[in-house]
Amino acid sequence: MQKSPNDVKPLLRYFVKIFKLHVTGDCNSPIPVRVIPVVEKIVGESIYEFKMRYRSAWKSRRMSIESLGEKVESKSTCYKVIYDDMLVIKIPPRPITDFNAYLDHINREHAIARRIQKTIPCVYPQLGAILKKIPLIRLASYVRPEDSEQEYINLLQKHPSLQHFLKIGDGFVFFMTLSKYQFFNQVIDSIHHVLEHTRQEIAKNGPEAISDLIVFESLYGANNDRIYYEMNAFAESYNKAIEKILQDTGFPRAIPDFRKQEWLFTHLAGLRGEIDPENLPKDICDEIEEKTRQLVGSKRPVMEEFRKLVHKIAKDKNFNNNRQRVKGLIINILELLYHLKNRHTAIRDLKPDNIYVAAFLDGADHVLANPGAYDLGLIDLETALCFKPGKDGRFEQPLLAGTPSYATPSHIFGNRILRAVYKNELSRIFFLQDMQAAMVMIFKVLTGRTPFVKTSRLMPEISRLKKKNLQNFENLHKVYQNANRRFWKTAIHEFAQQVQKYKYRLEDVEIELPRHLKKFLAAEYKHELMLMGQSWDKNKGQYDHLALRAIEAPIQCDFLVEFLFNRVFFGMNQPEWENKKKAVKVTHTLA
Repeated sequence: MQKSPNDVKPLLRYFVKIFKLHVTGDCNSPIPVRVIPVVEKIVGESIYEFKMRYRSAWKSRRMSIESLGEKVESKSTCYKVIYDDMLVIKIPPRPITDFNAYLDHINREHAIARRIQKTIPCVYPQLGAILKKIPLIRLASYVRPEDSEQEYINLLQKHPSLQHFLKIGDGFVFFMTLSKYQFFNQVIDSIHHVLEHTRQEIAKNGPEAISDLIVFESLYGANNDRIYYEMNAFAESYNKAIEKILQDTGFPRAIPDFRKQEWLFTHLAGLRGEIDPENLPKDICDEIEEKTRQLVGSKRPVMEEFRKLVHKIAKDKNFNNNRQRVKGLIINILELLYHLKNRHTAIRDLKPDNIYVAAFLDGADHVLANPGAYDLGLIDLETALCFKPGKDGRFEQPLLAGTPSYATPSHIFGNRILRAVYKNELSRIFFLQDMQAAMVMIFKVLTGRTPFVKTSRLMPEISRLKKKNLQNFENLHKVYQNANRRFWKTAIHEFAQQVQKYKYRLEDVEIELPRHLKKFLAAEYKHELMLMGQSWDKNKGQYDHLALRAIEAPIQCDFLVEFLFNRVFFGMNQPEWENKKKAVKVTHTLA
């Protein structure tokens, strides 16, 4: 096996076994398999080719592997794998070696899925996701699809030696089939990652724009004329430099200026250019390429300004083309939050990597503009819980984990601490964990960025302090309160900065929410008002609070993200308020 990133080597070894099994009938065959990296990336999708010589013929196939999301302590690591079809593979942080314990983990996620999947599509671990690829394991033809999982369990309990097909390394892993659905993060990337659009824009329109001020201003705005004049002068000097090379080498024919400009702007775009459209000798081509690199390098500041200008225009154009899709996605994020609360369920690790678009797009991305035409489905239920208390008034203790960019300190502290801090509001804290993630996702749909880069860096330190004080409840209680106070102080400052930075985008998108979502958001705010001891005139049906009135109208997205942020902020800091005035002062921007 050739060199590949260390974290995917166990996955590669596993699928090499499957490949051998398909080719030779023996997953432990001594015949070597070459694993050839076709595309290998630290971030993004890596593609590998398997090759082996069997019975005088070469057999080969390809697979791809991509890590999903940030690494989260105490939580499984997830990968997207394409091997015939698309799989999500979860590798637990600590190996699960007992088959019954493994089934318990699966059954827990199944229970959460059954609770919510009437309104929210779910993909959860199933043995059949991988065992259907194993020729040695075949169910009888009369087994109904709905009974297949239990049949696989019965078969593996009867023949424990087959259980190794569910293991990668020393422990069992979880396999899920995702079919042809798109991950939510892929959809967000298609809205905001426009590198290829920028390159094509530079190569296609650059020559004409730099030669005509009217064209330049129509494409890139009249307030950027300085860049035009500098680029125009550079383009003229470039033409002369290339003409001199042609004269000095004795090339007998003139090369049109438009061709030279194509060479220049193809190079600026970072595309593979053709310096040989006029049958130039190779030594002249090489000299022109070297001269192009030198000249562009000598004017790097203005070149970078031009690239950034074109990139911004391409990004704005792409966003405007996707404006209705953005609105549809935001509405469906709120729909997801709405349905989760109605089912008394908190996922506690909502993020684009754990969500898929439950519709077969196949290039028909216009579907995303209609939120009623698709749902957002959930992939990973590992940290989820039902926040409807049991008969004893207690809640199940969920896995303590969360992705730092989307999480709060409450994600990593146990129920006992949270109950001591929040008393009867504990179920609401679990719900607010998902509201925080929903707000971050909405912000990312709008801007392509998460708002809490600096704040998220506090989470590892908070986790370290928690571990240090695990044995002392009083100390742990203080650690949470201090960490929570520090976290939100940093979050407020960073959030205000990010909202201001992207205000041009946030206030530019206005959404008319469905009636049930308006009521949902209004109910959240009314609950907060009651905690603050405030009230409204129910008989008149008119509210004095600006936030409640604003919800009734089409909502600008700067208001929406601030509204959601303030609800989470107040809910997770409510015990800290010394009096009502302080609470009102902190949330005055929306109330």
